[in-house]
Amino acid sequence: MRYTPLIAVPLIALSLAGCAAVQQEPPVATVAVEEQPVFASEEEALAAAQAAYTQYLAVSDQIARDGGANPERLEGLVSKALFIDEQSGFTEISKSGLHAIGSSYVDTLHLQKNGSGKVNTYLCVDRTQIRLFDDSGVDATSTSRIDRYPLEVSFTAKLGGGLLVESSDTWSGQNFC
Repeated sequence: MRYTPLIAVPLIALSLAGCAAVQQEPPVATVAVEEQPVFASEEEALAAAQAAYTQYLAVSDQIARDGGANPERLEGLVSKALFIDEQSGFTEISKSGLHAIGSSYVDTLHLQKNGSGKVNTYLCVDRTQIRLFDDSGVDATSTSRIDRYPLEVSFTAKLGGGLLVESSDTWSGQNFC
């Protein structure tokens, strides 16, 4: 009695059934989507960027005045990645026992791009009024500190309006401040 053909038939049927079940997906038609600006005008984009960065600076300066305490106040104003960077900086301020006096501000702002969900800018931050002091009241501000420096800042549109500071990088080109 031979059983080999009886075993081979179901195996061949299963392998053929697997081949027949494979179907090609229809190709997906892609349509070029025109990038829509976040704001209707450059003036609106600049005003929103100015407001968002000014608020970020105000909160950041207050955290520095508080010796780096409670950096979570920046959440909702900055991206998660930027928050992690800022938090580590404030942790260092806290560990060193320093605190700030004064405020910084944006003195120049130029629109780079008002694109789909993003606004990119060049801006100058002025920190001439910011001084760092140790716990005994001694001025610990670096004498080599650059008081006005150029940044390339990207913003992301927030649901419900306004902008979130996505990234803030020192401009590596010629200082435009």
